[in-house]
Amino acid sequence: MSSMAAPPYSTSIDPLLRQAKTAVQQNNKHLARQLLQQAVRQDPNDYRGWLWLATVAPSPQASLEYVNRAEMLAPDNSTVQKARRWAEKRLQSTQAAEPEPIQSAPTNRWTQSATLRWAAAGAVLLLFVIVGVVYAWQHFQPNGDATETAVLNNNLVANAPNDENAPAVTTAVHPKPTVTQTPQPHIPAKQIANTGSDQPRPTWTITPTPSPTPTPTPTVIPTFVNPNYQDAVRPFGVGANERWVDVNLSTQTMRAYEGDTVVYTTLISSGTWDHPTVTGQFRVWLTYESQTMDGRLLGYDYYLEDVPYVMYFYQDYALHGTFWHSNFGTPMSHGCVNLATSDAAWLYNFVSIGTLVNVHY
Repeated sequence: MSSMAAPPYSTSIDPLLRQAKTAVQQNNKHLARQLLQQAVRQDPNDYRGWLWLATVAPSPQASLEYVNRAEMLAPDNSTVQKARRWAEKRLQSTQAAEPEPIQSAPTNRWTQSATLRWAAAGAVLLLFVIVGVVYAWQHFQPNGDATETAVLNNNLVANAPNDENAPAVTTAVHPKPTVTQTPQPHIPAKQIANTGSDQPRPTWTITPTPSPTPTPTPTVIPTFVNPNYQDAVRPFGVGANERWVDVNLSTQTMRAYEGDTVVYTTLISSGTWDHPTVTGQFRVWLTYESQTMDGRLLGYDYYLEDVPYVMYFYQDYALHGTFWHSNFGTPMSHGCVNLATSDAAWLYNFVSIGTLVNVHY
């Protein structure tokens, strides 16, 4: 009696895969992506969800990213290998279609030098002409009243009889008023906070300017954190019953507090050594229930749609849900604080704009 070998994946997402297939047949790729993203959230270890996502991804780069994730889960699968060749060929075709920059022909050195000399001579001549025009305008241009008076005097002198007793005609000259320019105040450039790395960290998009409300504005410079800080010590300025969040990068844990009482604890994945998570005391200033994160805008190689429960606490650093890995307790991110989707959903309902987030080692 023979037994059928179990498939190398669970069957829990089969209904979602069937619905996604139907959506593709109906040419509704947007619905198919939503169904497949729900599938990988439900079972991120099933390579089929990632593989199918690659077929409906909005760009060749995103397709290759999804194939990479499928290959990590099923490296020897022939279908995954075919999908990789297809995604790489699609990406190469897109890159080959981009127009190459037009290069100008090399210029003879002697001709270029002669051109520069003539250009310099022309510029000097033009400068002398401009200076001469300005000088003549300032010293020889009469105002309207003086011109009219001079014409009137000339007519009177020409038409007057030759009489020694005739009264002399005098001309009243009114000087032009001098305009005094008020010096403009000097405004110093805005200081940019150091993110903790050698190069300045780019931001996702243009930071929205909050309206004047009682809620805190986006933090620009991290609040100083005492190096002797210990867990379970309420930060200065937090009320006895106020909610706040503590992120410990050494233990890779997150704790939610109400005053001095811990109400929730879970594992997190912070930034890796080359993309460290910023440390300090911050305030939540922007939240999204779902958001697309395109790492290509920052020079990274990932594209993630519908990232759930995003809570920004400093620039583009955020606490958010994560459905593309489950290695919580290990640094995995590009600087954000990764949480399991269920933990992020709980925290999203716990915090509000202005909730303090304390990040430390």
